[in-house]
Amino acid sequence: MKLLKKIPFFLLLLAVFFCLHGSVENYGYLDLYEVIQVGGIIILCMTIFFGLTWLITKNHLFAGLLTFFIALWYLFFGALHDLIKTTALLKFLQSYTVLLPVLLVVNILVFWWLKKSKLLYPKLFLYLNVLFLIFCVSDAFLLANKAAGYKEIAYPDPVKFDQHKVTAKPNVYFLLFDEYAGYKSLNDSFHFKNDSLYSFLQQQQFQQLPTISNYDFTPFSMSSILNMQYVPENYNRLQLTQTDIQHRFGEIRNAQVPAIFKSMGYNIVNNSIFDIKGHPALYQSNGLFPIHAELLTNKIFHNRLIKNIGWWLATGKFTIDFLKEHYMYRKDAYNRQVEKNLLETATSPATKPRFWYAHFLLPHGQFYRDSSGKLNPAEKILNLKYLADKSLYLAYLKYSNNIIKGLIKNIGDKDPNAIVIIMSDHGFYDYDNPGDYDPYNFDNICFVKLPGSKADTVNLPRSNVNFFRYFFNRNYGQNLPYLPDSSVYVIEDPAVLR
Repeated sequence: MKLLKKIPFFLLLLAVFFCLHGSVENYGYLDLYEVIQVGGIIILCMTIFFGLTWLITKNHLFAGLLTFFIALWYLFFGALHDLIKTTALLKFLQSYTVLLPVLLVVNILVFWWLKKSKLLYPKLFLYLNVLFLIFCVSDAFLLANKAAGYKEIAYPDPVKFDQHKVTAKPNVYFLLFDEYAGYKSLNDSFHFKNDSLYSFLQQQQFQQLPTISNYDFTPFSMSSILNMQYVPENYNRLQLTQTDIQHRFGEIRNAQVPAIFKSMGYNIVNNSIFDIKGHPALYQSNGLFPIHAELLTNKIFHNRLIKNIGWWLATGKFTIDFLKEHYMYRKDAYNRQVEKNLLETATSPATKPRFWYAHFLLPHGQFYRDSSGKLNPAEKILNLKYLADKSLYLAYLKYSNNIIKGLIKNIGDKDPNAIVIIMSDHGFYDYDNPGDYDPYNFDNICFVKLPGSKADTVNLPRSNVNFFRYFFNRNYGQNLPYLPDSSVYVIEDPAVLR
């Protein structure tokens, strides 16, 4: 009992609780190594702060309590900020221009109170040590319970595939361009005819398929495409939760399309933002959705601050070069890496056929480049208000066209007998309309090149969910029935999902 009044075990327990609590919330989507790494960094940072405070104040009790209170709000800032934004009486605090000064004042008051309340130190030590020990034991129990009952997230009724009907196994390139709008929406809403790309693809023997997107939100759309089924209706489309998104990631990880290719003896090459079983995402951090360790750290104070107002620190007189390089260009670097990896692996020798899944965040915002490929000004890249700027989107789409043309030419030269699929998961969805729903959100592109085959004019898929059913029927001798075509609008709440 005496030790509990003198030694700040609660600092270690705070880090353990943070990792345990995050692991309970995100069980099945974190590696043990990632959790240990995050916990180790937190402990190291608190140890350094505690040591410096102790050296300055010569009071380890005061140093322990001050370190704890600062670390507490720092680690759980995102959760606090989300609570403020969803509580009517606290909404006046949600702006950073209000919240940050309030936090500064609170820290000063805590510092002053601790300096004046030395007699309370032993009681506070005892209380915090016991409280966080209880928290850790409770979360450890919940984690063990989750582990015992955990089942991989997957579609309950897998599509049946008859391998005996397969007669040929060409290489397959599945190139997904995120948020690439279809011809009609570009023509009607942007007054732009995308004839240059369409003519080029026709010359390269691509057939345009008349599909529309089934979902306007990437995790839902990719789950349905890669599983050839609609997402199970176990969510509220008007109020998504983090669990809903995690389920989509789990469905993609165990997706049927890659599994079918693997069962046919294909090697899977995954250059995407999603994990596929046995083939991790290209980056552990993609700048679009929190995955891996970011599931733990994305709500920590500095990460939430950078996410929401990072452009302040990467533009103008407040520029911090490190943040500018790391934060501003992350998705642009990802796109260039996908392109590089795709072209390199296309030329590498292989004893087995390969299925490539390359997911480009093009022309998805932020809009890094103009139509010529020149980088846009930093504010236009980072300030979220520009995500609805049609002129920036259109210029980025034209840049994307150049990327598509270059990829097609290179793949055609290096792997002329390969099947190539070009598709988008949904269209542009930042239209300035009175309501949330807009039919153009679902207007996407879908092209396929089948060397040696005549263009098909019957039994064409009408929506993305049926594309791979059509694809396997056409090229691998299957007879998979189509699902009814429909589109489902889901509302993404960045406060919850990111």
